[in-house]
Amino acid sequence: MKTVPWLSHRHLCFFFVWMLSSSKTVQQVFGEEYFHEPDGQRREQTFRVVEFEDSSINERFEGTLRYYCTFRGKWSKERHPNDFPKFPSWSAPVMISHSNGYRMWTGTETATLGVESIAEEGFPTIMTNEFANAGFETLHMTIGERLYNTTNSQHLPPINVTYDHPFLSSMVKITPSPDWFVGFSDLRMISYVTETFYNRIVIQSYVWDSGTDGGLTYTALDRDLDPQVPVKRFRTNNVPPKGQFLSPSREYIPTPAEFECVLRVGEGPVIPGFPFDESHIRPPLYVPRDDDFINGEEPGPRGRRKPNGGSRSGASGKNLLTSLAATTIVVGTMMMALVL
Repeated sequence: MKTVPWLSHRHLCFFFVWMLSSSKTVQQVFGEEYFHEPDGQRREQTFRVVEFEDSSINERFEGTLRYYCTFRGKWSKERHPNDFPKFPSWSAPVMISHSNGYRMWTGTETATLGVESIAEEGFPTIMTNEFANAGFETLHMTIGERLYNTTNSQHLPPINVTYDHPFLSSMVKITPSPDWFVGFSDLRMISYVTETFYNRIVIQSYVWDSGTDGGLTYTALDRDLDPQVPVKRFRTNNVPPKGQFLSPSREYIPTPAEFECVLRVGEGPVIPGFPFDESHIRPPLYVPRDDDFINGEEPGPRGRRKPNGGSRSGASGKNLLTSLAATTIVVGTMMMALVL
């Protein structure tokens, strides 16, 4: 066997890392690092990234940028059977685009009056006032429609962003509930890696307690907390005593809601030669995921299927581990070819 003089182990390692870093699948696997704000900031990630695509649009673009988002409800008695209410609904989703200097809500601080009003009553009036009072720090606020079927989806009004206002935050009240909601906070629509806007992104929401009411059941009587406590995420070890939001097996919390946003660049058509139509850019209302319940069968934690239940892939049609294995095999074959 002969070697190529210029090819060292260091070259091979750099080549291997470059191949992996260019893979969107690997970016999905390392999504936590990819989407977390750099050290020194007080934001904490309040969502789970499912899919994303980078664009080439950066701060030099001077035209209109707006996202067309879809809200998908997944809160149901089948997925979250414990103490599930008789007449569930979602409040009208509220979404705000804003700068680095504004916080709609966070997972580490107490709620504002606007957040409390949405979380307890589902009313966005006070939040609208907070949005207006924030001045330059906020850009655009949109409000969707109330959903009386909690597994239905809806297309939200388009929301504008700029390079100075690249963050999106959202809230949707779980009705009935004391002060529980879904949504996300401080989703930066500009990649920290490429400094370009995302062309498309899909995130899953956690379940949140606004910390303003002490009720422990969906239909608990109003019991305001004084003083308030910080907003917190419900996890398997801190859900209310009846186990609300836990899966039938009580092993994990199934995804209660999902958001998908697609970027429209400028005012022109999305498809060359055709007048703009929202259907050209709107995300679908329903996308199958690995954590969906199929024929009443409960998926395993984090969307894994139980051994006797077969499998079903998400919308991307790829299994991340399989993709990584395939990438590794391809890179390994290329390296072997270079040294032989």
